Amino acid sequence: MNARPQITDAILVQRMKEWRMRSRCPLLAKGYPAWKCRKNYLYLVRTHPALALRHGLSESDVYR
Repeated sequence: MNARPQITDAILVQRMKEWRMRSRCPLLAKGYPAWKCRKNYLYLVRTHPALALRHGLSESDVYR
């Protein structure tokens, strides 16, 4: 991603929250199956664990 580190972090957190919201409520996903929303969220959380932890996001959030 070609952005400053602060902006990159903000974009990644925004994407994590978006996929978490879509995986929790599949009616809002509009064109994405629930399994794909969970997969995308888990990929982001697993590749950026420190960032997710700093913002209170965890892998189990999609199953609540």
